[in-house]
Order: sequence, then C-alpha cells, then structure tokens
Amino acid sequence: MARARKLFPIYGSALANNMFTALGRGRVVDRFVAAYVAEYNRAAILGGASRDRELAETIGREAMLAMIHEVPQVLPRFFGKKQHATFKEEEKTAMDAFFLELMAALGRVWGWNAQDRRQFGHDLDLYSECAARPVKLAKGRKRGKVREEDPPFIGRVALLLDPSMLDQARRAAREFHVDVRRLARKILSQTLHSRS
Repeated sequence: MARARKLFPIYGSALANNMFTALGRGRVVDRFVAAYVAEYNRAAILGGASRDRELAETIGREAMLAMIHEVPQVLPRFFGKKQHATFKEEEKTAMDAFFLELMAALGRVWGWNAQDRRQFGHDLDLYSECAARPVKLAKGRKRGKVREEDPPFIGRVALLLDPSMLDQARRAAREFHVDVRRLARKILSQTLHSRS
C-alpha cells in the first residue's frame, strides 16, 4: 500500500523559487532567443542590451505563466490520482494553500505590487480559459475533430519575439512551449519528491 502523501503550502514557495532559478540560471529564454536568431538569421530582432533584457524578461514572464499553468495538470499524480479525478476535501484545501503560497512566493521573487499580482492572475486565468475551450467545443460536436487552437503562450511569445515574421516565430514558440512544459513537470517532480 502506498504511503499517504501530504502537500504542504511551503512546497509552493519551494516550487516558485525552483522555477524562477531554473529559468534564470538555465538561461532558458536567452537560449531560445539565440537559437531563433541563428536558425532564421534574425539578428535584427536584437536591439542592444536594453532591448535584449526586456525581451528576455517579457518572454520569461510568459514562460513562468506556462510553467505555473502546467502545475494543475501534473499535481493530481502527487496524490496518486488521474488528472480529472475527484479530490477529498483535505486534498482540495492542501492544493489551494499550495497555490496561494506559490503565487505569494512568485510575488516576493519578482517584487510585485498589487497591480502586478492582479495582472499575472488575469493572464493565468486567460491561459486556463483557453486550455478549457477546445474541450468544451469537442463535447458539443458529434463527429469530426475539433481543431485545437494554440495556447496563448504561442501567440504572445511569437508576437514578442518577431512580429514581422509571425509564422516562423509561432513555429519556434510552439517548440519552446513543449520545452517549457517539460521543464515545469521536471521541476515540480523534483520539488515534491525531494520533500515527500
């Protein structure tokens, strides 16, 4: 029999710090931008230290949104459940406390004010709403496939990266999204398993 696992709020703080560190120390965004510039010969999108820093920060924010959005997809496994399983009341309470601490820790790391916190929460809601949309459409159709629309990450990153070459920027952003989601799952697994 598997031992019971507890999800403590402090895990949210650890996860936020681990994600923030992985993005920065791993220079994930810098490597993505550099690979894009090299592959498509688009050095023109770089504009000096100030522009490069702004580009890295804004794409880094989108990467963090995508990583945080990935957490609820994986977290049920911590309790030994499938993604859309029903949770006991104490599990729901633990997850709520975990997410509150996760968001509070992000706010501390980034030095958010109330407006920054609201904006990040709004953007996170947008990610969730868009992720739920294809499922709703699919349930309403009897036959045929419903074409899933790209998550907001792809369009937003492409627009930030290279608005004049949007199709190739979207392709690159799609690949980057896969990498970011994989990184989020890895960090979540390492954070929770090192503490349980």
